[in-house]
Amino acid sequence: MALGPRPGAHLAVLGALALTGAGLSGFEARVDVPPGLADGGAALLEGELERVERFDGATRLRLAVARAGPAPGPHVPARFRASLSGRGEGLDLQAGQRVRVEARLVPDAPPSNPGERDFASARRRQGVAFTGGFVPGRVLALSPAPQWRLALEAVRERLTGAVHGVAPSPDAAALFLTLAAGQRAELDAAWEDAFSRAGLAHVLSVSGLHVAALALMTLALLRRGLVWLGGRWRTLEARRVAAPAAVPFVWAYVLFTGNQAPAVRSAVMATAVLLGLALWRRADGLNGLALAALVLVAWTPSSVVDLSLRLSFLAVLGLVLLSPALREALPLPRPEPAEPRRLKRWAAQARETVAQTFCASAAATLVGLPVVAAAFGRVSLVGLVSNIVALPLCGLLTGLAAGGAALFVVAPALATPVLWAGAWASELLLALTRGFAAVPFAAVEVPALGALLGGAYAVGLGGWALGSGRWRFLGVLVPGAVLGALLLPALTPEPALRITFLSVGQGDAVVLRSQGHHALVDAGGVPEGADTGERFVLPFLRAEGVSRLDLAVLSHPHPDHALGLVSTLAQVPTERLWLSAGSTDGPLSRRIVAAAKGARVEEVQVGHPAFALGEATLEVLGPPVDRELMEGANDRSVVLRVRHGDVTVLLAGDVEEDGEAALEEALGPVTVLKVPHHGSRTSSTAPLLARTRPRHAVFCVGRRNRFGFPHPEVEARYRAMGTQCWRTDRDGAVTLESDGQDVRLVSFLPHAAPEPLPIAGRGEQAHLGGR
Repeated sequence: MALGPRPGAHLAVLGALALTGAGLSGFEARVDVPPGLADGGAALLEGELERVERFDGATRLRLAVARAGPAPGPHVPARFRASLSGRGEGLDLQAGQRVRVEARLVPDAPPSNPGERDFASARRRQGVAFTGGFVPGRVLALSPAPQWRLALEAVRERLTGAVHGVAPSPDAAALFLTLAAGQRAELDAAWEDAFSRAGLAHVLSVSGLHVAALALMTLALLRRGLVWLGGRWRTLEARRVAAPAAVPFVWAYVLFTGNQAPAVRSAVMATAVLLGLALWRRADGLNGLALAALVLVAWTPSSVVDLSLRLSFLAVLGLVLLSPALREALPLPRPEPAEPRRLKRWAAQARETVAQTFCASAAATLVGLPVVAAAFGRVSLVGLVSNIVALPLCGLLTGLAAGGAALFVVAPALATPVLWAGAWASELLLALTRGFAAVPFAAVEVPALGALLGGAYAVGLGGWALGSGRWRFLGVLVPGAVLGALLLPALTPEPALRITFLSVGQGDAVVLRSQGHHALVDAGGVPEGADTGERFVLPFLRAEGVSRLDLAVLSHPHPDHALGLVSTLAQVPTERLWLSAGSTDGPLSRRIVAAAKGARVEEVQVGHPAFALGEATLEVLGPPVDRELMEGANDRSVVLRVRHGDVTVLLAGDVEEDGEAALEEALGPVTVLKVPHHGSRTSSTAPLLARTRPRHAVFCVGRRNRFGFPHPEVEARYRAMGTQCWRTDRDGAVTLESDGQDVRLVSFLPHAAPEPLPIAGRGEQAHLGGR
């Protein structure tokens, strides 16, 4: 047969288990939310803490809620999970405790922007109905954590202190603790990005390499111990006794590192291998993988949507099925075991090791490419080389991490040399990662393949890995699918001007694109909340293939406009940075200037020279020259008029009544208005609307924001004059496309409007003549 029956059967079993897990996760995720909390808001929750994570002065909780209700008010039986974050010192909480907490809940919502990761779907499958925040001082512990959890946490804390005591740097300690105890929150986000660019992100997940290292070390030590005991133990085959005895140590390590799904997968496979050794049976990789899938589906069905688990399974599939086929395709002879010349034999073996490592790295990269592209929007190219260079060090480090953690539990004093060696190995791996991440084109931006191209890609890759003879021609679909995915956006005609109003919560973020030139006006922000740049703006820019900006603008230094620019400009360079005149000395402005390294910083006010962005022109209408007479920073916002042929777009920042009055002489009719100050009743005055008479108005507002924006009377004012209103809280990202004569507005989510609009793509569209 062209396709081997066993691999095909295994793949069918794995596919069936994945579908079963996805189906069962729907039952697992049933929730019961009291009616008074359906829309979130202030709540009093009672339940058991499933997870407690601490990082950067913040605490993140996963709470399995048993009773809930609006605060203040009675709470009733409930069944759901909530993911809560808060900041504060002295909060000593442990997983397993029953607590009562006052929280502000936000219902999970689907992605609202192109490129945004869909965290909500995965959380819903896990029964998480709300995210939100809590005040550490308003948490009441109703019961202590189980003793075994307290003991485990105490060991982790002692291990943390011991590692920091011998590590050459805090970053080295954080990396070692990530591998030894699963404390990934210890590692700085910048390092996570560097590992991703270098193609070494797999090192940070406690999975196959770590569990295998511990299993092999435990097996070797137990075998030597049995041989050392002598006596009647000599009459037994040491391997048959030591192999099953090593299984509890493997599972203890999985528990110690937090029961991460990839580690569970690896432990199941390691258990199958160890039990096979006890029975004198050789373990089959695909059998072990299928068994691991069965255990995980039975244990936690929703784990099938876990990103790290999917990548872990795909990597093993690549190593088992694709890596041998790639090695066969390499035009390199295999080493001759009978080669009499020792140096030549050693050189051939070293060359074979490099070839095998290269094929394994390529296989893992190729198999995981669709998932990585959809999740991160980029693929590491330098990883094909970095894994060859770093693999010996990674193997040593994982052995030291797993062995050091196990030895520390048994004999802390004896573990010190191992922890010291592991911390210095971590420092060396950080240096290698930094070097590879800095290589030009270390990682390339790639679009998501989508269902059609993803299916073609999988068929082509499977045909190459499993096929023989005429079936292997299916492998040509692999480069065809990739090429199609990369070229499809380039082959699609782009509008001459495209402006996207991103949905970043309660804040502004506007991206302008014209003929290969790009500008960004604000990037949202939430004080002590999620980084809107990392969560919304950067994924959108990656999805659109924007790696450099011609212009970045901070309309005014308020957090809901400024904070996201810090992380965005740190990763996407800009040629120019515009700030409102007189605002450069503020702390937010200084952070943005520091992030925009190498940018030409300009303070702008009315009359500043216009800026050409492709076919469009950006004119500065505000702030006025006499801005010092205005009381608030809102009225000193940078106001931009974008001209493109007959189309005019006004980006009004957060100006209120005084700022609007200062603009009146320069204003005329506009096609699209970014509503000033999110639609507050202190803005959008009658004189402004009379002079601009916008055909479209875009309200940049957050869902259920605490300010009540847009105020109903303001939105009604626009609708009364026939303006088509768009809201980023309901419509998601709103994209304007212009050819210089007409405009088309498209919403990422279905557009809810009083008048029906024709559907276009994912959202809806309206055609109106420009003015």
